[in-house]
Amino acid sequence: MFTLYTTEDKLTELCLEGGTWYDIIRNQRTIYVCNDSDEEEWDISNEILMNLYRGGVEIEVDNEFAEDIKKDTKNVLELVNPTYILDYSEHEATEISRKYGVIFLPTQNTPEPAIAETGWTLDTSDDSKEQSWDFFLSGIKTKYNSLVIIDRYFFSSEYGESLEDSKFNLRSILNILLPKEQMHKFTVSIIFDITKADKEMQELATEVNKIKKTLVGHTSFDMELISIDSNCYNYDKTHDRFIVSNYFVIDAAHKIKAFRTDKTVLTEQNIHFKYLYSEGIRENDKSSKPEVSQDRILKAICDAMHTSKREMLHAANGQMSQKGDFLPKNEMFCL
Repeated sequence: MFTLYTTEDKLTELCLEGGTWYDIIRNQRTIYVCNDSDEEEWDISNEILMNLYRGGVEIEVDNEFAEDIKKDTKNVLELVNPTYILDYSEHEATEISRKYGVIFLPTQNTPEPAIAETGWTLDTSDDSKEQSWDFFLSGIKTKYNSLVIIDRYFFSSEYGESLEDSKFNLRSILNILLPKEQMHKFTVSIIFDITKADKEMQELATEVNKIKKTLVGHTSFDMELISIDSNCYNYDKTHDRFIVSNYFVIDAAHKIKAFRTDKTVLTEQNIHFKYLYSEGIRENDKSSKPEVSQDRILKAICDAMHTSKREMLHAANGQMSQKGDFLPKNEMFCL
């Protein structure tokens, strides 16, 4: 769930200005702010904020959290999928964003939200476009600290495919999506069905860990595999194919395993890239917000972990966990 944390004054300013930030703001259920109030209450005489409140947006004051961030910037990770707009210099904000993979912006000269920029689509039958993950995934404008790849059949091979194609696609995706700068923590999770896979769990974990070791020139990261099969709760809700981060959603009509090792197209399909608010926040926009898809799939996986953990297999960094006894490394799974 996306969370905005800012100052009360900045929230008022963004509402007054209107525009894209306001489109995002008025689509929130709750916004968190800090101010100088000892009672931690927002100014109900502020007509701008009162109008926002009347429109259905709860405003919660948390001054202690702002102090916690000043004491230790690592506390920005306390919120999942956050955007911070606080009284920091542009340099300070940039460094925090880079180190922790969160959106952290200054209150002065706040840029327009990248998470509301228009997404894009690749039709893999279009031979006028380069057909590769490198081409499709270039130019992403947000920082992030987690990736979740959801595809039951990612390690499965239909006729004319192989496990080498799976590994090729995984390596290609990570090579472009892993940040070059060293980060505090970065996690990649793959959700799939081991009963459909070409190899057993430990073999896959070993193969994937070999890929991890070849990805030099990127931040260090944790890589975990989580198998959800038909015995697990919410199995039917893992049908769609996604790559999900803190701030964007990629969906593929047929499979994430989109290209062969010889760089030809493995299947004709549309692949869509959308920031959380690329769609669905403006007046008369009938599209759903991509954030809805992000929330839906992550909630389904989290609920499955709560209910069917004993049915799942898990491996991290090449090592299998004891069945049913694991703690996911990815903080997007808020358990």
